[in-house]
Amino acid sequence: MPLDTRHLIRNRLISATREDPAHVAFDVLRTKLVATLRARGWHRVAITSATPDCGKSFVAANLAISLSRQSGLRTVLMDMDLRRPSLAKMLGISEPGSMSRFLTGELSAERHFLRPDKNAMHIGPHLALGLNDRAEAYAAELLQAPGTAAVLADLCARLAPDVVIFDMPPALYYDDVLGFRPQFDGVLLVVGGGRSTAKEVRDLKARFGDEVPLLGVVMNRAEGENITKYGY
Repeated sequence: MPLDTRHLIRNRLISATREDPAHVAFDVLRTKLVATLRARGWHRVAITSATPDCGKSFVAANLAISLSRQSGLRTVLMDMDLRRPSLAKMLGISEPGSMSRFLTGELSAERHFLRPDKNAMHIGPHLALGLNDRAEAYAAELLQAPGTAAVLADLCARLAPDVVIFDMPPALYYDDVLGFRPQFDGVLLVVGGGRSTAKEVRDLKARFGDEVPLLGVVMNRAEGENITKYGY
């Protein structure tokens, strides 16, 4: 799968180009996350936000690229925001295929998942991408379907990933994250600077309760296109 450097720069995939100093924050996030997962024997991480436009997909993509450079670490990134998929567009993939068809068993992992070609950027060889080109009308129902659980179990058996990142919909708006809970071990919450309110974050934590382990909060502070700071 070829990737266009200029497209990645326009879409702020700073982990791929490593030209923006802010890319270091994703390497720090990677190291902390991997240590936490290994300590708990976990592999599957959902990334979400309280509301739209907080940068969750941006964080998911950059984190996955940072993970791809880790020697001996196999990473899978899946666009599970079936309501508004965005990773394929962000990466510049024109025909990514349908995640819904993969989850229902119509497409095999071999046909659906993509791997980046050898490249001059800083994207490692240990990354598999499950992308999506269309919205799903019954997203929550599909995510909770027994068949979806079986497909994901088979995927993990085939690929044996060390880390699986699920880019999920905003969790205050929909029940997708709660319904998908059996398929992930913990969640990273992305808080958008200038967008997320303290009440929204409190409400989301209350909704999660003790049922959804919170691995960390990623502060995505940006003004326009200029990323200024990330925290974990």
